[in-house]
Amino acid sequence: MPEFKNSFYAVATEAAKKNPQTAAGQLVLIDNFTSNSPMLKGLPFERASHDRHHVYGRLMDASSMQVIDFDGSLPSMQTDSQLESVNLTPFGGKFEFGEDRMKHTHNTPESFLAAQVAPVLRKTGMNLEESLYLNNFLTKTIDYGTVWSSNASAASGNTYGTMVAVTWEPGEMTGLYSQLPYGKGESFGKLFETEWTNNKSRHTLPNGVVGYSATVKIFLGILLANKQKIASLVNIVGTPSAQQLAALVNAVQANDSTRLYCSAALKTSIAAMYAQTQQGNGLVAVTSAGEVSVLGVPIVTSSNIPKKIGFITAPLIEV
Repeated sequence: MPEFKNSFYAVATEAAKKNPQTAAGQLVLIDNFTSNSPMLKGLPFERASHDRHHVYGRLMDASSMQVIDFDGSLPSMQTDSQLESVNLTPFGGKFEFGEDRMKHTHNTPESFLAAQVAPVLRKTGMNLEESLYLNNFLTKTIDYGTVWSSNASAASGNTYGTMVAVTWEPGEMTGLYSQLPYGKGESFGKLFETEWTNNKSRHTLPNGVVGYSATVKIFLGILLANKQKIASLVNIVGTPSAQQLAALVNAVQANDSTRLYCSAALKTSIAAMYAQTQQGNGLVAVTSAGEVSVLGVPIVTSSNIPKKIGFITAPLIEV
């Protein structure tokens, strides 16, 4: 599957390597944050316009060039846009641990913290990925009216599979990260803001225990500003037809930057069906390794995308 050159993983590691003094620690954080979150790892990301929010122009209308006579006058061309903003979301936490426990299992506070951070970051990445799919991707298609139902007989109270198609475009359809990693001093090269309390010296914790504490924080956001570039298929019973999958791809002005997102179970079901039906009649292709694409658009999956969710009122997709 082709990867985005500005994927979250690529952007984060590039930022980390800009500061050799902190690169090793940052790379460990990045690896753990994305290790169980393949969708998040591969999403395209851009630097936000400001430290904690991003200002952008939503294109409302645009004129076009016209056929003119030789040496004829040129028509006026313009675009109409509206300034809007989206906030970046902080993800963070504070680690506190007693010195007795630390010395019993590790030689230094740094090594003890590294062991504690890994599972926390993995879980954070997994939760973020699930939230991105449910609360950003799916919710945005409902807001935009670009959500369609796979099954006309779906009923409220049951649960169904879902799939989202996104065409990623710079400036309008992209993940966002804080520009602080490219600042000066200690912040330089650090997508994850890490800081020891009390200058890394032992101190009394809030629970009265003597030990150490440190904070970890990262600011991320998602920009989904073009309703013509995102759509979803919901109320999926079993496996969608090849025509439905193709219709979903066609709904988002698909190109090389388009991706389909769904649960691992749904991708497996699609692969199993269309590997046995002559590659989906040319619409759905399945490789020997089980990778699936629809009209050339790859399906990206993750165990963090729910297998099924509740019924969503939507019109039946037209094929």
